Amino acid sequence: MTHDILLVARQTYRVRVKTFGFWALVLSPLFVPLIGLLVGWIVSTGGSDKTPNLAIVAQPTLYQTLKKADLIKAKLSAVDTVDTAKRQLKQTKIDGYLRQTNQGYQLVTSADTAVMFNETKIQSALTQIELGKTAQQLKLTAADISRLQTPARLTVKAQSNKGAATGGKLKNTANYVIASAIGIFIFIILSVYVGLIAQEIANEKSSRIMEILLATTSTRVQYYGKILGIFSLLITQIMIYIIGFIGMLIGFKDNAVVKQIKPILVGIDMQFLIFSSLMFIVGVVGYLFVATIFASLVNEQSQVQQATQPVIYLAMVGYIMSFAVSSAPTNIILKGLSFVPFISPTLMPSRFAVEYAQPWEAWLSLSLEVLAVIVIAKFGEKLYAKNVLSYSDDRIIKQFWRNLRRKL
Repeated sequence: MTHDILLVARQTYRVRVKTFGFWALVLSPLFVPLIGLLVGWIVSTGGSDKTPNLAIVAQPTLYQTLKKADLIKAKLSAVDTVDTAKRQLKQTKIDGYLRQTNQGYQLVTSADTAVMFNETKIQSALTQIELGKTAQQLKLTAADISRLQTPARLTVKAQSNKGAATGGKLKNTANYVIASAIGIFIFIILSVYVGLIAQEIANEKSSRIMEILLATTSTRVQYYGKILGIFSLLITQIMIYIIGFIGMLIGFKDNAVVKQIKPILVGIDMQFLIFSSLMFIVGVVGYLFVATIFASLVNEQSQVQQATQPVIYLAMVGYIMSFAVSSAPTNIILKGLSFVPFISPTLMPSRFAVEYAQPWEAWLSLSLEVLAVIVIAKFGEKLYAKNVLSYSDDRIIKQFWRNLRRKL
């Protein structure tokens, strides 16, 4: 029996993995991050290296201070009047000028130049200069200024049953990114693979190949074999993404986007990562069983969408509610639903990520999901055996409830 299941799984996998549609499915999500990395590389390497010219108007002390301290990335010059600065700006001799007004400082730039000023650094430099002036007026020493600018030290630890562990915002951010990615990935994956398994069964039923297959094998072999074959395609796709992600981290290690990702990876909690991975696998397998049950009612390709809609709607419940966790993590309804099978794969990781679910709650939710998948798998065998040889013209949902009542 096991050999026959593996044979069906291998055949399902081999047929699908050779198609253009599968590789288009695998590679299309990679285009967005690759384009982002390419744009970042173009901007960082192909941008203008020209240093902007900045004139300081009627402020020789400010000019000397900025030039000596090298606080602004610009070629500085001093002019006596605003009219002179305006004339030089119009003649494109300078890219902008800085002057002091009663309300503070004003930076005037040319709209005709492609050179940009770093306004944040200019503001920071002027703030330091004003701070120095205030310190002189208050007769503060350099040590006094340093003490005033020193931020308070804060060490964040997350207390667990195993003891205190460092973490805090970085860990929560990393965990929540993973939880959000899992929710999005489950929804996208299901939208595709539920359709694949429905198309697989629809092709065999519409061409009457199913009768030939069942003459040599059992419905149980076809049932588990097809699910295993489609799941193998999913694992192949995930492995390609993992290898591509690692390659991106190594090949683009100096990229600005990659540098932003690395601190998040450092903050990942391993217990959460293991739990989320297992919940993802179990959740997807459960959805595939449900999809196979509905897909067994399909007679032709035009009914595929009818078969996939109930599964997508079920997945959508947890997917949408997972985004509400960040704003209402203690909500009693969300807490209860995070233990409900087929909703918990997206909802519980989100609650666990922001530490509003204890580890035992997360593992209990996973256990309930495993139990539900086993029950659905065994119960689905009988429904699949009944449905796969049924060629009713009724709507999929109507057929499902009719056959379900007969089995109950």
